[in-house]
This record gives sequence, structure tokens and C-alpha cells, in this order.
Amino acid sequence: MSKPPIYMTIDKSDIQKIKRTLKGIKEAIPKVTQLAVNRTLSGVRTDTTNEVAKVVALKKKTIRATITVKKLGRNNATAYVRCRGSRVPLMAFGARELKSGKGVSVKVLKEEGRKIVKHAFIAKMSSGHEGVFWRKYEGPRKKWNKKFPYSKIPKQYRLPIVELFSFAIPDVMGNEPTMAEIMRLAGIRLKKEVDRALNYELSKLKSSTLILTEPALLMKTEPLGL
Repeated sequence: MSKPPIYMTIDKSDIQKIKRTLKGIKEAIPKVTQLAVNRTLSGVRTDTTNEVAKVVALKKKTIRATITVKKLGRNNATAYVRCRGSRVPLMAFGARELKSGKGVSVKVLKEEGRKIVKHAFIAKMSSGHEGVFWRKYEGPRKKWNKKFPYSKIPKQYRLPIVELFSFAIPDVMGNEPTMAEIMRLAGIRLKKEVDRALNYELSKLKSSTLILTEPALLMKTEPLGL
């Protein structure tokens, strides 16, 4: 699963501003644009990780692993940040098996407490994979017998197990409040990086530091068209 990428879009008026500033050194224009956009993209990945981490109780490393960046290059005229990923296993949300045998507790959302998933249990597969599971059964359940735990039942008589998952990280990123904040921060970053890239090129010519007072550069989201 993935959400439409965040494309970096520099407004035409800002392109003209870059051209005016670098008049006489036209070869520097694509360098400035590429440097500014690519640095911004790296920052957007960080901002996206932080914003998603404010909503869900996941490690930032797990969130960051779902976010990829495609930067501008000589043979690449498109730049974007994209979040891809399947539903996250419940095990990743600090799963704890209850001693009473009544299920597993997990903390999924930062603003909420731990929730109990009844009849679930934690198991480790022969492959080494550990997860939160429950058994396929839709009929009435009997009271748990402490004297005869389910683990003592011969395997051939046990019901098949299914691993439990929560939402996908791209769905969290795509929520309107989260996406709006990511876009706001991206716009600020893009303006700063254009200023920095321009100043860097001008410093090579031993020019004075350029101070820009133009409005923040525009950003927008567009579908990739897959």
C-alpha cells in the first residue's frame, strides 16, 4: 500500500527569481535548483517520520523505513517523497501477553492507553518470527481452564492461527491533519534551502550574502499515475 508521492514544485516566479539572481552564471541555475530540492526532500523525510511518530506508538526507525526519497539528478527531472508499507504487525506496538491468559495488551495510538486484544497470544514461529496471533474460530468460547491450558492440546487438534495487524503507516501519513503539517514544514524547508543554495553559489563569486524576502515556495501533492 502507498499514498500519492509528495512532489516538490517550485513556482515559476521563484524560478525567475533564481535566474535574475544568478544572471551571468546560467550554469549555476540547475545546480541551485537541484541542491535546494534534494536537501528539502531529506528534511521532509525527517519531518514525516516525526509527525507520524506523534500519532502512533511506533519506533521512528520503523516509520522511517517505509519512507523513500527520489532526488533530482542529471537524468532525473522528478523528485518526490513516498511512503509505502503494509499493515503493521501488532507485535510492533509493545505487545505484552497477559498472565491471566485472557489476551495481549498493545499500545497503538500515542494519545490512548493500552488496549487488550482478547483471546490473542504471542508466539514464535519456527522461522524465528514472533508475533501476536489468535486462532480461527467463530463459535462460542468456553471459560479458560487453568488446569488444562490450550498449549497442552495435541497440535493436530488445534485450530489454525492467524497473525494480527494494525493499520499501515501510509494511512497515518495520509490523514489530513498530519499531511497538512508535513506540507507546511516542507514549504518552509524549501524556501530556506533555496536561499542557502543561492548564497552558496554567490559566495563562490565572493559576493555579499543574499537575503531573500519572497513568500515561501509553493508545494503540492499530485498522484504518481501508477
